[in-house]
Amino acid sequence: MADQQKPGKATSTKPGSKGSGGPSQKQQGGQSKKQQKAQAGKGKLAKGAAARREAERRRRNRAIAWTAGAVVVVLVLVGLVAWQGRDTSTKLTQPSAAALAEATRSASCGQVQQFKEAGRNHIGADQQPKNWNSQPPTSGDHLGTPLPPGIYRDQQDERALVHNLEHGYVVVQYKNLPKEQVDLLTNIADGLSGKKFVLSPYDGLPSDGVAMTAWRNLQTCKTANLDVVSAFVNDYMVPGGRKSVAPEPGAA
Repeated sequence: MADQQKPGKATSTKPGSKGSGGPSQKQQGGQSKKQQKAQAGKGKLAKGAAARREAERRRRNRAIAWTAGAVVVVLVLVGLVAWQGRDTSTKLTQPSAAALAEATRSASCGQVQQFKEAGRNHIGADQQPKNWNSQPPTSGDHLGTPLPPGIYRDQQDERALVHNLEHGYVVVQYKNLPKEQVDLLTNIADGLSGKKFVLSPYDGLPSDGVAMTAWRNLQTCKTANLDVVSAFVNDYMVPGGRKSVAPEPGAA
């Protein structure tokens, strides 16, 4: 009788065991680390991209801020130039007889006085005239060189101003006027820039107020008035002053 074979132990087919077709735990662990490294790499790339975007955003903001600042500076400079260059001049009026009479009364002005010609000789800088017949003078001996037209903040040599009058200038002088009245006269002078007009203070005026002179003509007022000054300039400033008796109207 043949011997009966004893049943043997069955071969193990558990996953991961030798002889099985499935991956081992070591292989599974190796794939997981690779995935983790890949994910970490992706994370670093994402962080780098985010950092670059943030840096770019900051650069844009800085550029915008600098541009805005530059625009503000330019606008301020343009505004400053425009403000400095603004026209503050006051144009002459053409008052009617009634308006001029009212302005003359309001400014406490006297009527225009006309004096005889006191002389026209030139004198040296070390000489004083002895033939002036009004204060301020309207004719008489004077220096050989007149003053340039314009606005003077300090009182000028009357001997030179008489020479201006000889050439057909109108000279307006003032003493102890309030600032707003000096500003009015200054604005009038601005409007006559380059023309035969001089404005300056003069402590030698007999009283506070304004004195307007042309050759042989004088008018005084206690206050400055646009219509009164306009009428005097319109009448006596060369060219165009129909009442001017200046002996050298063609001279500068």
